[in-house]
Amino acid sequence: MIHIPKSGIISLYHVQLNRPVSMILVLMGLMLSIACSTVGDNRPRTSLTITVQHHDRVISGIDVHVKFFATEFPGYDNWEQFDAIQRSDNQGQVRFADFPLGNHWFIGIGYDELIREQVIGNIDLRFDLANLSQDVVMYVSEEH
Repeated sequence: MIHIPKSGIISLYHVQLNRPVSMILVLMGLMLSIACSTVGDNRPRTSLTITVQHHDRVISGIDVHVKFFATEFPGYDNWEQFDAIQRSDNQGQVRFADFPLGNHWFIGIGYDELIREQVIGNIDLRFDLANLSQDVVMYVSEEH
């Protein structure tokens, strides 16, 4: 029941809702506040951690290039076509965040100090609303 004061102005203070309606409003507010997190332009937040390995060892200093929206292998020779690059840290990891949804190719290239040879590797990954975050291993090996 809504009570209208003598002033004729109805405020939320004067509106009394029955318990089920107020519970529904509270639940709707909670759902909106914990809905999928987004970046500033309302894109879903994506994240990827790649651990670069050669056989059973993690490798630091490997450059991992990413080609967004690629469904075919982009190759190892035209580096200008790639959209971003990260270098693997001492734990052999690279991290990418807040990139677009879709199919993406990740290409690794660098030098393995232990065997004193160049190593390369690649992995293609798909990100969508059901798959926003991944932790994967990219295996690299000598060029053959």
